[in-house]
Amino acid sequence: MKQTDELKKTIEDLKSKVQNLEAQEQYDDAAKVAKELKDAVRDYKTAKAIEDADLEDFQIGGMIPAMKQSASAVDEKKLVNRAFNKLVFGDIVKGGAQLTDDETQALKQHGVFDAVGTPGQVGATPSKGGYLVPEEQLATLREYRRQYYELKSLCNVQTANSTSGKMPTIGKETGKLVQFDELTEINQEDLDFGQISYSIADYGDIIPVSNQLLQDADIDLMALIGQRFARKSVNTENEKILDILSKLSATTIKDWKGITKALNVTLDPAISAGAKILTNQDGIEYLDELTDSQGRPLLTQSLADPTKYIFRGREIVVVSNALLTAKSAIPFYIGSFSDMLAFFQRKGVEVAVSQEAGFTKYATYVRAVERFGVVKDDADAVVSLSISATA
Repeated sequence: MKQTDELKKTIEDLKSKVQNLEAQEQYDDAAKVAKELKDAVRDYKTAKAIEDADLEDFQIGGMIPAMKQSASAVDEKKLVNRAFNKLVFGDIVKGGAQLTDDETQALKQHGVFDAVGTPGQVGATPSKGGYLVPEEQLATLREYRRQYYELKSLCNVQTANSTSGKMPTIGKETGKLVQFDELTEINQEDLDFGQISYSIADYGDIIPVSNQLLQDADIDLMALIGQRFARKSVNTENEKILDILSKLSATTIKDWKGITKALNVTLDPAISAGAKILTNQDGIEYLDELTDSQGRPLLTQSLADPTKYIFRGREIVVVSNALLTAKSAIPFYIGSFSDMLAFFQRKGVEVAVSQEAGFTKYATYVRAVERFGVVKDDADAVVSLSISATA
């Protein structure tokens, strides 16, 4: 095993240890382990630099045709882009819509011809739903999505094969194992699995693209439309998730002690141990102003990840006031969102185009579509609290 691989494992172990200590509010011990984590990260960077330098010398020595490999990777990406653009845009892109054998094979390998499941779709043609975006371009879209906070990451994400269906769920299980003697039959107890129904809807955007830009046969479509689609996509998913949370019955509390009571009493201990706290900008400001009897802040930065904040050992998730609003009150959602929310999605993103709509502007309209649905699973896994803004 390479030294960098060993150090990666060490870093992950130390990070997990810091998070566990923070959750138990053993901050002095967490700080000591955090120092070890910082040293391990430094050692990893040093070892990585040495390995990269050794690899570069190895390649320069002629043992690995690195430049040829790099050029081959670039050529493959161009091939996929060119083929996908010819398929979607047809005669708009230079070279027409006729695919070569190499281009057809490349698109098959990237799943472009997979069925996208739109109602009435025939043969994945643009007029009936479009084509799935290849993995190369989806990677670009994922990079844009990472610029925004996805509440989807808190949910139990499932890939669905149909636009609607049911998924079995256990929910709370309080049964016990049955005692039995050797060679005797074990008594059976009923275990009633619950079911949650899901329905997936289409969400899309229409994006105008200059025909002059489309004359570049190798254009990366997602690099062109990705930022706008990614932002709207995350905004829409976040809104649907918060819509479900907003329907929870909120308990009004006087101060921050109501939050600790929810963690200690209201939530099941198993849920509370891995709970997160979701709030808005007003909520993080409220928590940031809290101090104990000795003047120490109750809200602390995570030693494992300084970009995150911790309250009573639980991570704080913050969204904008524009997205999570409450009149004259500060909202807090506390618990395990992955137990409460199931996020169902269909495979990938699909695109289709229309020249007619943009004829007068010498533009082509690109329709980008994703499909998902969010449903409530275990309603007891999250509690809703509300504090007066003047508290």
